[in-house]
Amino acid sequence: MRAAWIALLLLLGLDAAEAQRRTGPPTFDPADTEGLVVSPNPSVRHAWKRKVFWTISMQPGRGTFRVIPAQTTAERGQMTATLDALAVLFKATPTGSSGEGFWVKDSRTLDYFDPFVLPEKTPLARVPLTFASGYFPFRHEDVETNGIWKKSVNGETTPAYFHFNRLPEDTQSTHVATEPRPGDRPPEVFYLRPRVTATWHGLPVYKNDYLLVTRGGRDPWAPVPMVRVLKASMGALEKDRKTAEDRLEDYRKALAAVMAPEWEAQKRATFETQNGELRTSRPSNYAARLRSLEHEIAVLRKEAETRAHPRRDATGAWYWAAVDAHEDAARRLAALTPDEAASSACFVEVTAAQRANGRFAMPGTVIAEASAPGCRQIVRTNWEYFDLTLPRTTPQLLYVRDFGACVRVVGERFESPPIDRWDSPPQGCVQHARMWREVDWSRIAALVQP
Repeated sequence: MRAAWIALLLLLGLDAAEAQRRTGPPTFDPADTEGLVVSPNPSVRHAWKRKVFWTISMQPGRGTFRVIPAQTTAERGQMTATLDALAVLFKATPTGSSGEGFWVKDSRTLDYFDPFVLPEKTPLARVPLTFASGYFPFRHEDVETNGIWKKSVNGETTPAYFHFNRLPEDTQSTHVATEPRPGDRPPEVFYLRPRVTATWHGLPVYKNDYLLVTRGGRDPWAPVPMVRVLKASMGALEKDRKTAEDRLEDYRKALAAVMAPEWEAQKRATFETQNGELRTSRPSNYAARLRSLEHEIAVLRKEAETRAHPRRDATGAWYWAAVDAHEDAARRLAALTPDEAASSACFVEVTAAQRANGRFAMPGTVIAEASAPGCRQIVRTNWEYFDLTLPRTTPQLLYVRDFGACVRVVGERFESPPIDRWDSPPQGCVQHARMWREVDWSRIAALVQP
C-alpha cells in the first residue's frame, strides 16, 4: 500500500513538473476526444479538448423599494430577449461556438434603478429597468467524488459584465464636491468628466477601463454650472481652512511652550544632571556641551517662531494655500454675473506637493471652462439621459464594465496579456479577448436604441 502511494505521488510530481514546463497545450491521441489530464490533485481533472458550452444563471435584483412598479412578465421577457440577442452574438464567434477547454456561465440580473439616486420628481413608473449579463469563462475542470466525476460546474475566473440602462456615474473619477439633496437622497457628486482613452469600432473606451454604447446625441454626464460647483465646494474649502487653522493653533501653543522660562529652566536642569560633573573634571568639554545646548534652545525657538507665524512662501504654504483658496472661492462666488453663474465649470488639480501642504479635502481650483480651454470639465451623472416616453425595457445604454481588465485598445487592435502558463486550459481574460476580437461590435451597438 505504501509503495502504491509513493508511486502515485511520484507520478503526480512528474505530471506537475511537466505541466510547469509546457510552452503550449498538451497533445493528445485523436481518439481522446476530451483531452483529459488529471491535475496534481487527483480529484481534479481538466478537459483540454472538450467543446465550449453555455449556461444561464439568474441572480436576484435589488427589488422595487416598494416605490417602483414591479416588472411584468412581458417586461422580463423583453429584457431576456435582449440578453439572449447579446449572447447569440458571442456564441456565433469561432471561440464562443467551437472553442475548447472552457465553458461560459451567463450570469443574468433583471433589476431596477435605485430610486434614491434619482432627482426628486422623477416619474419612477417611467424610469428604465436595468438588466445585465456577466460572462464567466471557466476552464473545463471536473471534480471526482466517491469515484464519480462531476463535469464543469463551477470555478474561479475573471468575468466581464454587460449592463443595459446602467449609467457609469463617477466610475474612477476625481470627486470635486458634493451637493446636499433633500430627504433620504445621498448627496449629488460632482466629478471630472471621464476621458476617452481609445475607441474600438467607433465605440469610446473611458480611462482604459470601460466601454459605452450610448444613444446618438445623448450624454451620460451633464456639465455643472459654476455657481453650483462653487457653492458645493465651500464645505471642502472650509474643511481645509479649519485643518490649517487648527494646525496653526497647535504651533502657537508650541511656541508659547518653548518661549516660557520654565521650559528653558527644565532644559538647563536636565543638562546639569547629565553633564554637571564635567564642569570641574573636564571644563573645556563642559563648555562645548553648554554651547551646544544654547544652540539647540535657539534653534528650537526659531523653528517654533517660523511655524507659528507662517510666511507667504513655500514654508508657509500649508497655511496660506488653504486660507487663500477659501477666500478666493467665496469672493468669486459673490461676484458671479448671471452668465458666469450659468457657465460650465472645470477643474485645475493641485500638485502632489500642494496636497502634501494642506489641500486635502479640495484638491484643486474651480474655474470657468471658457477661461481655460482643455481643462477637465466638472460633471454630474446625467439622470436626464433617458427618454422616459420609451418602454422601460428599451435598451438605451450599454455599459461594458471592466473592459480594460482583459484588453487594451491600441490603434485598431486589442492587446491582451499572453498566456504564461499551460498547466490548465486558458480561461477568463484569454477567452474574453478572443471572443471580443471575433464578435461583430456593430451588432452589439445595434442592440441599443438609436
